[in-house]
Amino acid sequence: MKKPPKGTPAVSTPISREGPSIDIRSVALVILAVSLAFVYLFVQFRGFSISAAMDQAQISREIAKGNGYTTQYIRPLAIWQLEHAGKPIPSHHFPEFLQSPLHPLVNAFPLKLVQTDWKLTPLDIVYIGDRMIAGVSILFFLLAVIVWYFVGATLFDKKTALIGCTALILTDMMWQFSLSGLPQMLMLFLFGCTTWLTLRAIECRDLGTSTLLHIFACSLVFGLLTLAHVVGFWIFLGWLIFVPFYFRRRSLNTLVAILGFVLVVGPWLARNHYICGNPLGLAGYEMITPPGSAETEYMRTLVGPPLFSASAMFKRFGTALNYQVGHIFDFLGMNAMALMFFASLLHRFKLSNAASFRPILLLMWFGAFLGMGVFGVTENISPNQFHILFVPLFLFYGLSFLMVLWTRLEIHNPKFKSAFIALLLLLCALPLIGTLLSGPDRAIQWPPYVPPFIAILGDWFEENEAICSDMPWAVAWYAQRQSLLLPKTVKQFNRISDYRLLGKSLTGLYLSPLTGNRSLFSEVYKGAYTDWVFLIMRPPEVAGFSLPVFTPLPIDGECILFSDRNRWSRRN
Repeated sequence: MKKPPKGTPAVSTPISREGPSIDIRSVALVILAVSLAFVYLFVQFRGFSISAAMDQAQISREIAKGNGYTTQYIRPLAIWQLEHAGKPIPSHHFPEFLQSPLHPLVNAFPLKLVQTDWKLTPLDIVYIGDRMIAGVSILFFLLAVIVWYFVGATLFDKKTALIGCTALILTDMMWQFSLSGLPQMLMLFLFGCTTWLTLRAIECRDLGTSTLLHIFACSLVFGLLTLAHVVGFWIFLGWLIFVPFYFRRRSLNTLVAILGFVLVVGPWLARNHYICGNPLGLAGYEMITPPGSAETEYMRTLVGPPLFSASAMFKRFGTALNYQVGHIFDFLGMNAMALMFFASLLHRFKLSNAASFRPILLLMWFGAFLGMGVFGVTENISPNQFHILFVPLFLFYGLSFLMVLWTRLEIHNPKFKSAFIALLLLLCALPLIGTLLSGPDRAIQWPPYVPPFIAILGDWFEENEAICSDMPWAVAWYAQRQSLLLPKTVKQFNRISDYRLLGKSLTGLYLSPLTGNRSLFSEVYKGAYTDWVFLIMRPPEVAGFSLPVFTPLPIDGECILFSDRNRWSRRN
């Protein structure tokens, strides 16, 4: 190969056209994606382990039943919210006004397809509902890869897009989110669509044609993104800030963007206000409480949410931002190529699309960064972790920057370049390789979930009865019974049961390792469950309690069921 003359400027994406054709590589990529999808769904998958995933799943099943957007998981704070707003508390089909609606709506149809298998049997290690929802999430991930390929090809070129999408498929965290039951893969697909539409709008602006149609369509998809999770609004806000500064007819473009967003999100806010008197439902309280404390703290109270404290909120916000900065590599799926995006900020890209889009990308990522600070993010795989949505774009920019550095080494042998790219992909795939080699350590998500033994509660309690639990999301999902989150105090429990606030008395109390395995003094005696010590301790003291009959349940008696009578001995 002829050596280029000295002083030739490096271009932004110098990935050569040499080597195997893109068609062959595309086929190999499809085979890789399908193979990994099969392995993760049928070998690695052990069922859901995140409460929000089970909560959204049981809402999906209620929709599939024709019960509308209702829930079998009842929070004491939701009861208070209805009472405070002067709304009736229904005995059946309790309205849901915490979880965002799009993901449950999407999963209702695949759950309907397996309606005959909704009931768990003792032989079902992994619930069919778990696997169906995970399968749909994997499908959205694969569709998202296709969309992101076109985004990468528009920003840079087809080779960069193909290599970036390969790195995306080799990112273990993408597959872990696909199996989690959370809406992140649906959001990844929608975010890819907004990015592609924004790039189309930029092209229209450069050609001097109208951008209104693409701006409007993009805002509609941002509305769907927000209906999948409220943090989508913060990403939209970052995008909206850039619109008037970049596109001509700034006032009209901004107005069209806001109009499209409101058309999608507005009906949901109006519905919440009509049902519970608050457009945000219960979601707004998440902004003024410690992250991850919903099911252990304020959602359990029947006397109202915690008071707003500006100092506590700003302290929580600062802590969350610091945590994100310290764990950014983990939040990006430990993908070294994606992390190089931050180094690429020092490079001036010459391709117009790449240069024009980078400020929008930074604004959207910063919006998500602030949104996660407001709502809190504490784990890599969690409902509020949305750095994962930006991994594809970070990959494209990071890869392009690394290839610029490669050309400056002036190594012109294509085999060395191929080896360098293979090394980059290997670094991206290391967590995935570790996951596949280690394999799942258990067949189920124990502790604390044993789906077949939770499902048996559906045999012991009738459909018109209600159960209280420290894991009501799992009881609602696996046992298909209305389940109340364990109230803050026994007095609140008795009020809900004796006054039949749910239209029925509470006839069962199911406690699991979520309470039993907590530190005895710091988290039980002096913590969130101080009023329930007499039932959490072993053996429990049931004298004077309204549910005096109890039995330990598998595994190893770590779960215990209290009831109004012996229900477990009367069935074969």
